[in-house]
Amino acid sequence: MFGSKEKKIGNLIKRKKWDILNKKYLYADTDTRLLLAKECGNSMDPGVNTILVALFRDPDENVQLESVRAMAKTGKDHEVSQLQWLLSNTPDDKEELKYAIQSAISNIRGKK
Repeated sequence: MFGSKEKKIGNLIKRKKWDILNKKYLYADTDTRLLLAKECGNSMDPGVNTILVALFRDPDENVQLESVRAMAKTGKDHEVSQLQWLLSNTPDDKEELKYAIQSAISNIRGKK
């Protein structure tokens, strides 16, 4: 069952069904949101970045971390400001997340 949800999300991303992804998966349980972030990271479609930016504000730190890692792969220059916002609003005790955000910013800026 877990694999089928992953496949469904991946297919919706491939078909660019952003409305369905937003309505059905963006506010689902934590495991589903984590899967959504991972699957977005497997796509090079810039449409996934809107979903990833929304996941930056997720209450679960693991979902935030996975969305930042995915953004490091898919992000473009204009998403750097969102990452910078997240960095400035992340407490200092969340070192792994802060490091991932800094790495994502470096990766995106280095894609030129």
